[in-house]
Order: sequence, then C-alpha cells, then structure tokens
Amino acid sequence: MARLDLHLHSTCSDGTKPPEWVVRQAAANGAELIALTDHDTLAGVEDAQSAGQRCGIEVVGGVEIGVHDPDLGELHVLGYFAPGAALDELEQQLRAYQDERETRARRTVERLSQLGAPLDYETVTRIADGASVGRPHIARALVEAGHVESVQEAFDRFLRNDGPAFVPRTLLSLSDSVDMIHRNGGFSSLAHPTRYGDPLAATAAFAAAGGNGLEIYYRNDSPDEIANGEQQAQRLGLIPTVGSDFHGLHPGELQPGTIPMPDHQSARLMQLLKDLSP
Repeated sequence: MARLDLHLHSTCSDGTKPPEWVVRQAAANGAELIALTDHDTLAGVEDAQSAGQRCGIEVVGGVEIGVHDPDLGELHVLGYFAPGAALDELEQQLRAYQDERETRARRTVERLSQLGAPLDYETVTRIADGASVGRPHIARALVEAGHVESVQEAFDRFLRNDGPAFVPRTLLSLSDSVDMIHRNGGFSSLAHPTRYGDPLAATAAFAAAGGNGLEIYYRNDSPDEIANGEQQAQRLGLIPTVGSDFHGLHPGELQPGTIPMPDHQSARLMQLLKDLSP
C-alpha cells in the first residue's frame, strides 16, 4: 500500500515541529509522498523538499487557505503544486493574508485582555518564532500565562469560531480561491469536510466552485463519515484525498504518514500529483 499524507503543518505556521522533522517522521512511518500545507504560507516547502530528497520521500508543495462562503462561513482549501511551479500570484495573496493575520492576532489579544485573560503580544510572537501568527500560538500563550490548562481549553473558552475572543478574517471567496490555485497550475481539495456544520453543503459548494478533491481519509473520522465522504465524492466527481492535519499540539495526535487510504485511491492520487505541471 502506498501511503500518502497531504495535510501537514510545521513551525512555518501553527505546527510545533520544523519542516525537516515532519518529513523525517512521515518517512519513518512509511509514507511515500507527502505535502507540507502550512496556513497561508509556502515558507517551509523548500526545506521540506530538500529533506525529502535526503529521506527518499517525495514532497509536494502545498498550502492551506482559509476561504469565505456567504452561506457556510469559513472553509479551508488545500492547494498542491508541482516542484518549480511559478506561484507569483499565489504568493502575493498569501503575503496579504499573513499581514492580516498579524492584525487579527493583535485584536484577539486585546479582546482577551477585556475578558480577563491578559497576554503580552511579544509572548505570542516568541511562541510563533517567526511563523505567521495564528490562534494556536495564542492558545499556547494562554497556557503559558496560566489562564487555561491546555490548548483545547483555550479554544473551548475563548478562541473557537463563535468564542468571545474570536476575530473574523477577511478572506477570498471559495470560487476565487479555487480559481487562483488552478491558475497557478495546482490541484485543489476541500480540507476536513466533517468539521463543518453542514459537511454535505460544504462539499457541494466546493464542487460547484470547480474544486478537484475531497479530504475523505482524515484524522479520526469514523467509518460512517468516511463512507459518506466516498459517496459524496463519487456523486460530485471529486477525487478522494488523505491527510493527518498534523500540528504536534496535542498528546496522542496522529503522526505524519499514518492515515490509511485504499490502494486504488492512493495510486490514482499519487499519479495525479506527480503529473502536475510547473
């Protein structure tokens, strides 16, 4: 069985391990092809691909982009790109997202202070260590400051999408984001559909926007969730994809390269990604 993992995060966004570590761990777990998909940045891709050459594992360039749908709210789209692809338009949009992330993080810290959980923004940036600041960095700062006992508690009490410290993002539309990925020669996949309030509607909207794939084999999704995803993918003409969504934030988190995928699906997907044109 060819093992793939197309949803991985590193210290270049909100993960806790550097790109090289993520690649080595995926290789040690038997993965043959992976994608580093940090939030709104391609910064770790070159290091990951260099590590892949040393470890004998193929690394596809990738990114996870937040998008907006007027009916469904924020969705996440994964984009995969061939080595050496010219990604000027994409990188320009990602830089704008990163600037917006900093503004959003500062506003979140201000709201936390008003809620009785003050943080020093410099602590957040120290934890981010040069990466684009995200909510997991703020959550870790809340743990460090003693306001909560875990990252999960930080999200549950303050940072979840409808939480009291949540600050919404300014995002491209779903269709504009998918189009941008495709104009840059990429393959698009809807990330973690089972995490949305209405997975069927999110999947249908993504397909209507011209998306390519659906992340069916994901983390700890149940057999019923996987079966439903397979049916939706077949009905809507989407290609099943696989990802652990590894961040290294939680004890017991599934490791890179450990999500199973049926042989016929992984072989097809691997060939599609290898055939991407720069």
